[in-house]
Amino acid sequence: MTEVITPILRLENPEDYSRVEWLTREAFWNVHVPGCNEHYLAHVLRDSPDFIAELDFVALVDGKIVSNIMYAFSELRDSAAKAHRVITFGPVSVLPEYQSRGIGKALITHTMALAGQLGHKIILIYGDPEYYRRFGFVASEIYGIRSSEGYTLPLCK
Repeated sequence: MTEVITPILRLENPEDYSRVEWLTREAFWNVHVPGCNEHYLAHVLRDSPDFIAELDFVALVDGKIVSNIMYAFSELRDSAAKAHRVITFGPVSVLPEYQSRGIGKALITHTMALAGQLGHKIILIYGDPEYYRRFGFVASEIYGIRSSEGYTLPLCK
């Protein structure tokens, strides 16, 4: 059994940007496709008007940043085309040697609770339904929610 680590969580600051982009590349390199682009997403997301800096956290182990989570606003349209503002998170990046040790879980749990305290009621994400179920996410189909491309999304209220 892999040892669970309790990281120190704090907001990301500008001095962390290059480290976070590097660790994001390391976390996703050759995971879903050859190479990856999640580190570029982390880079450009910070300049987006939809970026939520209050939910942009890093996790430290022994003083070293080993993980990160980022949030952004998104828009959900109902069947009457009425827009609803929701939030989404990702990437959630954990250096490979620290994966499966509770660090990503700590970041997700902490930031979801903080999102609720900040008044956010819905979090929509793309991700592995089996993994995200442990955080209360359910298939969005239950609520009749699909992406504009017709894909289902896990959902948390």
